[in-house]
Amino acid sequence: MVSASDFRRGDRLLLSCEPCTVEVTGSDRFFVYVRWPWGEPDPGSEHPGEQSRAFARDPASEDFQDQVWRLDPPPADLTTGDVCTLFAPPTKVIVRAISRFDPPLDIGRLPRPSAALHFRPAGRWRWYADTGDTIYLDLVEPLVIEHVGRLRKWIDRVSGRRLSSRSHT
Repeated sequence: MVSASDFRRGDRLLLSCEPCTVEVTGSDRFFVYVRWPWGEPDPGSEHPGEQSRAFARDPASEDFQDQVWRLDPPPADLTTGDVCTLFAPPTKVIVRAISRFDPPLDIGRLPRPSAALHFRPAGRWRWYADTGDTIYLDLVEPLVIEHVGRLRKWIDRVSGRRLSSRSHT
């Protein structure tokens, strides 16, 4: 199992996951919601719910482009009750932050995560400072995480300050 100490800001990763079948539990004008197939409900959670995850319908939206997870057929073609395929195609991302949670974070599912990686798709990281997605490192999703390198320079886009100048590519 990977841990937060395996990663640093600026790491270049390749994320992927084999397909599985899921059910659409809800839909509205902007999103479809699928029952998340991994983990189990947390009976002690302050956030009980259906264990669903939202997927933006519009492929041009940041919400759609920032997620590594995809649905087939695409969200725009799905309605409540449909069955679809959930997968993560090989996607290059750049780690922008690492969070550690003590005590572990209540997300409504077990196990409760103790760490998370926040990342941006590699092709978008320079232009969209607050875009991105998050993965919890100690959950049961069968996500494959591969290190593929490190940025030559990691610039804090808010302050403009260089945080690292080492090259590990």
